[in-house]
Amino acid sequence: MGAAAPIAIIAATVISTAMQAMSQIQAGQAAAAQADYQAGVARNNQILAERAAKDALERGKIAEHRQQMATQQLIGRQRAVLASSGVKTDVGSALDITVDTAGIGELDALTIRSNAEREALGFRTQGMNFQAEAGLAKARGASALSAGYTGAFGTLLSSGGSVASKWYSFNDKGTNVIPSWWSSPTRLSPANRGA
Repeated sequence: MGAAAPIAIIAATVISTAMQAMSQIQAGQAAAAQADYQAGVARNNQILAERAAKDALERGKIAEHRQQMATQQLIGRQRAVLASSGVKTDVGSALDITVDTAGIGELDALTIRSNAEREALGFRTQGMNFQAEAGLAKARGASALSAGYTGAFGTLLSSGGSVASKWYSFNDKGTNVIPSWWSSPTRLSPANRGA
Protein backbone atom coordinates (compact mmCIF):
# COMPACT_ATOMS: atom_id res chain seq x y z
CA MET A 1 0.00 0.00 0.00
CA GLY A 2 1.45 3.36 -1.00
CA ALA A 3 1.60 6.44 1.15
CA ALA A 4 -1.42 7.96 -0.60
CA ALA A 5 -3.92 5.36 0.70
CA PRO A 6 -3.16 5.86 4.40
CA ILE A 7 -3.18 9.62 3.95
CA ALA A 8 -6.56 9.36 2.18
CA ILE A 9 -7.97 7.20 4.99
CA ILE A 10 -6.73 9.59 7.66
CA ALA A 11 -7.97 12.60 5.67
CA ALA A 12 -11.39 10.97 5.28
CA THR A 13 -11.53 10.40 9.05
CA VAL A 14 -10.57 14.02 9.72
CA ILE A 15 -13.14 15.33 7.22
CA SER A 16 -15.84 13.03 8.60
CA THR A 17 -15.05 14.20 12.13
CA ALA A 18 -15.20 17.85 11.11
CA MET A 19 -18.54 17.30 9.38
CA GLN A 20 -19.97 15.52 12.45
CA ALA A 21 -18.79 18.34 14.69
CA MET A 22 -20.28 20.99 12.39
CA SER A 23 -23.52 19.02 12.22
CA GLN A 24 -23.74 18.95 16.02
CA ILE A 25 -23.07 22.68 16.25
CA GLN A 26 -25.67 23.42 13.56
CA ALA A 27 -28.23 21.19 15.30
CA GLY A 28 -27.60 23.07 18.55
CA GLN A 29 -27.94 26.41 16.78
CA ALA A 30 -31.16 25.32 15.07
CA ALA A 31 -32.64 24.12 18.37
CA ALA A 32 -31.61 27.40 20.02
CA ALA A 33 -33.21 29.41 17.19
CA GLN A 34 -36.40 27.37 17.51
CA ALA A 35 -36.42 27.95 21.26
CA ASP A 36 -35.89 31.69 20.74
CA TYR A 37 -38.85 31.73 18.36
CA GLN A 38 -41.02 29.89 20.89
CA ALA A 39 -39.93 32.33 23.61
CA GLY A 40 -40.92 35.24 21.36
CA VAL A 41 -44.33 33.71 20.69
CA ALA A 42 -44.84 33.19 24.43
CA ARG A 43 -43.85 36.82 25.14
CA ASN A 44 -46.33 38.03 22.51
CA ASN A 45 -49.02 35.85 24.05
CA GLN A 46 -48.19 37.34 27.46
CA ILE A 47 -48.71 40.85 26.04
CA LEU A 48 -52.02 39.81 24.48
CA ALA A 49 -53.17 38.23 27.75
CA GLU A 50 -52.41 41.46 29.65
CA ARG A 51 -54.33 43.48 27.07
CA ALA A 52 -57.28 41.09 27.40
CA ALA A 53 -57.16 41.50 31.20
CA LYS A 54 -57.30 45.29 30.89
CA ASP A 55 -60.12 45.00 28.39
CA ALA A 56 -62.10 42.74 30.74
CA LEU A 57 -61.73 45.27 33.55
CA GLU A 58 -62.82 48.15 31.31
CA ARG A 59 -65.82 46.22 30.04
CA GLY A 60 -66.66 45.34 33.64
CA LYS A 61 -66.57 49.00 34.69
CA ILE A 62 -68.86 49.98 31.83
CA ALA A 63 -71.31 47.14 32.55
CA GLU A 64 -71.27 47.97 36.29
CA HIS A 65 -72.00 51.63 35.57
CA ARG A 66 -74.86 50.67 33.23
CA GLN A 67 -76.31 48.39 35.89
CA GLN A 68 -76.17 51.18 38.48
CA MET A 69 -77.88 53.56 36.05
CA ALA A 70 -80.58 50.98 35.25
CA THR A 71 -81.18 50.49 38.98
CA GLN A 72 -81.53 54.23 39.53
CA GLN A 73 -83.97 54.45 36.61
CA LEU A 74 -86.02 51.56 38.02
CA ILE A 75 -86.15 53.21 41.44
CA GLY A 76 -87.25 56.44 39.78
CA ARG A 77 -90.05 54.65 37.93
CA GLN A 78 -91.14 52.85 41.09
CA ARG A 79 -91.27 56.13 43.03
CA ALA A 80 -93.23 57.80 40.20
CA VAL A 81 -95.81 54.99 40.08
CA LEU A 82 -96.15 55.00 43.87
CA ALA A 83 -96.45 58.78 44.02
CA SER A 84 -99.03 58.84 41.21
CA SER A 85 -101.08 56.40 43.28
CA GLY A 86 -100.96 58.78 46.23
CA VAL A 87 -98.49 56.74 48.28
CA LYS A 88 -95.76 58.50 50.26
CA THR A 89 -92.49 57.14 48.84
CA ASP A 90 -90.26 57.96 51.83
CA VAL A 91 -91.95 55.75 54.45
CA GLY A 92 -93.30 52.26 55.04
CA SER A 93 -93.69 49.69 52.27
CA ALA A 94 -92.92 52.18 49.50
CA LEU A 95 -89.54 52.94 51.08
CA ASP A 96 -88.92 49.20 51.56
CA ILE A 97 -89.56 48.59 47.84
CA THR A 98 -87.06 51.24 46.70
CA VAL A 99 -84.46 50.17 49.30
CA ASP A 100 -84.78 46.53 48.19
CA THR A 101 -84.48 47.56 44.55
CA ALA A 102 -81.37 49.61 45.36
CA GLY A 103 -79.83 46.68 47.27
CA ILE A 104 -80.56 44.17 44.51
CA GLY A 105 -79.24 46.61 41.89
CA GLU A 106 -76.02 47.16 43.85
CA LEU A 107 -75.60 43.39 44.28
CA ASP A 108 -75.96 43.00 40.50
CA ALA A 109 -73.38 45.76 39.93
CA LEU A 110 -70.93 44.11 42.37
CA THR A 111 -71.47 40.74 40.66
CA ILE A 112 -70.61 42.34 37.31
CA ARG A 113 -67.44 43.88 38.82
CA SER A 114 -66.46 40.59 40.46
CA ASN A 115 -66.96 38.65 37.23
CA ALA A 116 -64.82 41.16 35.32
CA GLU A 117 -62.07 40.94 37.94
CA ARG A 118 -62.14 37.12 37.78
CA GLU A 119 -61.94 37.25 33.99
CA ALA A 120 -58.98 39.66 34.21
CA LEU A 121 -57.30 37.43 36.78
CA GLY A 122 -57.67 34.49 34.39
CA PHE A 123 -55.98 36.45 31.61
CA ARG A 124 -53.20 37.61 33.95
CA THR A 125 -52.63 34.03 35.07
CA GLN A 126 -52.34 33.06 31.41
CA GLY A 127 -49.85 35.89 30.98
CA MET A 128 -47.72 34.60 33.86
CA ASN A 129 -47.80 31.12 32.34
CA PHE A 130 -46.69 32.56 28.99
CA GLN A 131 -43.89 34.44 30.76
CA ALA A 132 -42.73 31.22 32.42
CA GLU A 133 -42.97 29.42 29.08
CA ALA A 134 -40.78 32.08 27.47
CA GLY A 135 -38.16 31.69 30.19
CA LEU A 136 -38.21 27.92 29.84
CA ALA A 137 -37.86 28.15 26.06
CA LYS A 138 -34.85 30.47 26.43
CA ALA A 139 -33.26 28.04 28.88
CA ARG A 140 -33.89 25.11 26.51
CA GLY A 141 -32.32 27.09 23.69
CA ALA A 142 -29.21 27.88 25.72
CA SER A 143 -28.99 24.25 26.77
CA ALA A 144 -29.36 23.00 23.18
CA LEU A 145 -26.68 25.39 21.96
CA SER A 146 -24.35 24.32 24.74
CA ALA A 147 -25.07 20.66 24.00
CA GLY A 148 -24.24 21.23 20.33
CA TYR A 149 -20.85 22.74 21.13
CA THR A 150 -20.14 20.14 23.81
CA GLY A 151 -21.08 17.32 21.42
CA ALA A 152 -18.86 18.79 18.72
CA PHE A 153 -15.96 19.10 21.14
CA GLY A 154 -16.51 15.51 22.28
CA THR A 155 -16.58 14.30 18.68
CA LEU A 156 -13.33 16.11 17.95
CA LEU A 157 -11.68 14.63 21.03
CA SER A 158 -12.84 11.08 20.43
CA SER A 159 -12.02 11.19 16.74
CA GLY A 160 -8.62 12.67 17.45
CA GLY A 161 -7.73 9.40 19.13
CA SER A 162 -9.01 7.47 16.11
CA VAL A 163 -6.89 9.55 13.73
CA ALA A 164 -3.83 9.08 15.92
CA SER A 165 -4.49 5.35 16.17
CA LYS A 166 -4.70 5.02 12.38
CA TRP A 167 -1.59 7.12 11.99
CA TYR A 168 0.42 4.93 14.32
CA SER A 169 -1.10 1.75 12.86
CA PHE A 170 0.04 2.67 9.37
CA ASN A 171 3.50 3.68 10.63
CA ASP A 172 3.83 0.40 12.57
CA LYS A 173 3.09 -1.57 9.39
CA GLY A 174 5.98 0.14 7.68
CA THR A 175 3.82 2.48 5.64
CA ASN A 176 5.32 5.88 6.09
CA VAL A 177 2.38 8.25 6.22
CA ILE A 178 4.58 11.29 6.33
CA PRO A 179 6.12 11.96 2.92
CA SER A 180 9.88 12.34 2.99
CA TRP A 181 9.70 15.90 1.69
CA TRP A 182 7.50 16.83 4.71
CA SER A 183 10.05 15.70 7.27
CA SER A 184 12.99 17.13 5.40
CA PRO A 185 14.86 19.84 7.34
CA THR A 186 15.10 21.93 4.19
CA ARG A 187 11.34 21.83 3.61
CA LEU A 188 10.80 25.34 4.97
CA SER A 189 14.01 26.85 3.70
CA PRO A 190 13.63 30.05 1.60
CA ALA A 191 14.83 28.21 -1.51
CA ASN A 192 12.09 25.53 -1.19
CA ARG A 193 9.20 27.84 -0.40
CA GLY A 194 8.71 28.76 -4.05
CA ALA A 195 9.13 25.17 -5.29
